[in-house]
Amino acid sequence: MVHIRDVASGDAEALLALNNQAVPAVNGHDADSLSELLAMADRGWVVDDGGRIGGMLVAFTPGAKYESLNYRRLSRRYDDFAYVDRIVIASTHRRLGLAGRLYDVLAGHAADLGHRRLLCEVNVEPPNPQSIAFHEASGWQAIEDHEHSPGKVVRFFERRLDVRLDGRP
Repeated sequence: MVHIRDVASGDAEALLALNNQAVPAVNGHDADSLSELLAMADRGWVVDDGGRIGGMLVAFTPGAKYESLNYRRLSRRYDDFAYVDRIVIASTHRRLGLAGRLYDVLAGHAADLGHRRLLCEVNVEPPNPQSIAFHEASGWQAIEDHEHSPGKVVRFFERRLDVRLDGRP
């Protein structure tokens, strides 16, 4: 049975493999840097499929000592958010609605903390058209594109928690 739970210390090896299989959609890590990321994060969740990890989401809220350029850029602009640093679904678990379930868990957590929006970025260069299409179809609104360097462009997305998908409060 597939369920979503908090990241546990025993997940480290599986999360590292899952993360690095998703490069360049997410930044690669080694065991130490991923451990540091998870320790700094506000929360992390995994899709647990009978002991196999089928996905993960790592999120930050305002005030973290996280040096990500994307997180810092959004932190300067907003003060009431949960930032999706990474969401990865294993190739064996795609098209099962698991990314949406992870986002719903995050939305509930963010709302409990009093935050009004979820924020994330998706690569435009190198291209990640599946993720862009998923976010657009799931009610996320593009807020800006940002070029980090030649060949590295991200699109920032926002999902307001105080607005229904039909656009009404």
